[in-house]
Amino acid sequence: MKLYTPAEPPYLMRLNIKKQGEKTEFITLCETTQDEAYYFVKRLIESQNISPFVKGNVTNVEIREARGAENGKSVSLSFKGLSPIEVKSLLLKNINP
Repeated sequence: MKLYTPAEPPYLMRLNIKKQGEKTEFITLCETTQDEAYYFVKRLIESQNISPFVKGNVTNVEIREARGAENGKSVSLSFKGLSPIEVKSLLLKNINP
């Protein structure tokens, strides 16, 4: 018989991709830091050549640190021109498996 000791929960980045009036999309990343995730998302969005004159609601990507049930600090990016599902598919296409 052995005493159970749970493993330390992993350090994750949770991405919430939101836009008013549209379904929120989620992605969870591991083996990265908040800064790496932020600059990765920012670089991908900037590479899409979105016009600064696009009308409509903004899309917000919130990047939050998480370890188990505890949430840490968050940073976010806001932009116009892409829907949450478009952002999610763009991110998934460019993440190394």
